[in-house]
Amino acid sequence: MLSWFKRRDDPKPPETASPPPEMPAPDVAPGLPPDLDTGSTLYLSSDIQRDNDRIRAVVDSLREVSSAPDIHALLVRMVDRAVTSVKAERGLLFLSGADEDGKPILRVARSRTGEDLPRQAAWSTKVVEDVLSERQAVCLKLDDNGGKDFDPSQSMLDLSIRAVMCVPLHAADTLLGAIYVDMRATSREFSRADLRFFEAFADMLAIAWHNRNAEQERIFAERARRELELARSIQSDLVPERPLSVSGYSLCGRMRPADEMSGDYFDFFMTKDGKLAMAIGDVTGHGVGSALVMTTARASIRAFSEAESTPSRVLSRANAHLAESINDMLFMSMFLGILDPATGELTYCNAGHPGPMHLRCSSGKIDHFKVTGVALGVDDDSEYEDCGPFTFEPGDALVMFTDGLNEIRKGDEQYGLERIAESVICRKDGTAEDLLEGVFDDAVKWNGEHAAAADDVTIAVLRADGK
Repeated sequence: MLSWFKRRDDPKPPETASPPPEMPAPDVAPGLPPDLDTGSTLYLSSDIQRDNDRIRAVVDSLREVSSAPDIHALLVRMVDRAVTSVKAERGLLFLSGADEDGKPILRVARSRTGEDLPRQAAWSTKVVEDVLSERQAVCLKLDDNGGKDFDPSQSMLDLSIRAVMCVPLHAADTLLGAIYVDMRATSREFSRADLRFFEAFADMLAIAWHNRNAEQERIFAERARRELELARSIQSDLVPERPLSVSGYSLCGRMRPADEMSGDYFDFFMTKDGKLAMAIGDVTGHGVGSALVMTTARASIRAFSEAESTPSRVLSRANAHLAESINDMLFMSMFLGILDPATGELTYCNAGHPGPMHLRCSSGKIDHFKVTGVALGVDDDSEYEDCGPFTFEPGDALVMFTDGLNEIRKGDEQYGLERIAESVICRKDGTAEDLLEGVFDDAVKWNGEHAAAADDVTIAVLRADGK
C-alpha cells in the first residue's frame, strides 16, 4: 500500500472517538525529550556524522544557490541540491498558482545526474496541488500491505515510484512554490527525519529565492526609475522651456503629466520664411509609449514645416509618417497653426483635436476653431483642410489645450468647455502668461489641488500684444 504522513496540527479528537494508532517517535537530537517541538532541527539524529553531513549540505547548498548568476540558474541549483541532499532520483520545482488548465506550473525538472527532464515528465499532480493549497509538507511511501490509505496516481504507478516528498517553498509569508522529489529504489524509503531535513533545507532555499527576487525587483525598479528620469528629462527638453515673444506676439505653454511621461505635446517655433508655427497634440493614453509617439510627432512637425507652406500639407505628411511608425492602437490628435506676424493672419489645420478658443478682446467673446480632419496615425491616406486666414487684433488670444483639461472630473461631473471659456474671458486684459496660469489654476482649484490627474493636462496660449 501507499502510506503517507503530513506535517500538520490535527485537532484533538472527541472523547468518544477511537484512540489514534500509536505513531513511532520522531528522530530527535540526543538528549532532547521526545515531546519537545524543536521545529526544523528534528531532522538531527544520534548519528553525529550524518548530522554533520546534513548541516554541511545545507550551508554548502545555500552558498552555491546564492551565487547563481540569475533566477533560472538559482532554481536549477535548488533542485539539483535538493535531489542530492535526500538521495532522490528526480526533483521538480513548481511555481505558486496554476496554468491555464488549472494545473501546477512546472518550472524546473532535473534528474539525479543533473540533466533536464522533459517538460511532460510524469509526476503526482494531486500531491503537488495538496501541498500548494494547504501549504503543508507531504511524504508518501509505497509498501506491500495492500491498504488504501492513499490512492496513487497512474503516473506514479507507471513510473514505479515508491517514495515521494513534496514541501512548500515560502518566505516572508509569501508562497513561492513547491519542491518535489521522488525515487523508485526499493531498498530505501523517505523517513520522518528525511522530511524534517527536507523542510529545513527547503526553508533555506526559499529564503535565497525570495531574497534574489527582491534584489532583482529592486534592480529593475532602480533601472526603470533612472530610465524614466532620463526620458522625462529628454522630453522636457523637447517643449519650449520659456515664453516666446515675436513682433508683438507672445506664446507660452505648460504641461502637467498624469504619469512620469506625458503623451501630450506643445511646441512653437519660427519657420524658414519668418512665420510663427504653434502646435499642440495628444497621444492616446499616457506613459512611455505615448511619450515616444509624441517625440516622433514633434520631429515630424518641425521637419515638414521646413518643406511645406500650409498646415494641412505639414499634417498630411506627418500623418503618413506616423501611420507607418506606430502601432494600430495609438493615434494622435493635433492642432497646427501658422501665424504671419507681419499681417496678423493665422491659418490652421486641426486633426481631431479639441478646438482652441479664439478670444476677441474687442467684444470679449470666444470663437471655437473647428476640427478639419481625423487624428494622425488613423489612416495614412487621410486628407486635411486648412481654415483661415483669421486676423488677430491687439489683445486677442488663442487658448489651446488638450482634452485632459476639459475632461477633468470631480465625481461624475466634468470641468467642461464652459468653465474654460469663463476663465479665459475674465482674464482678457492679462498677458499670455497671466491667461495661461489663470486657466490652469482655475481648473486645479475646481478639481482640488491634491486630486490625482487622470490624464495629461496641457495648455498653450498665443496673445497679440500690439505693435
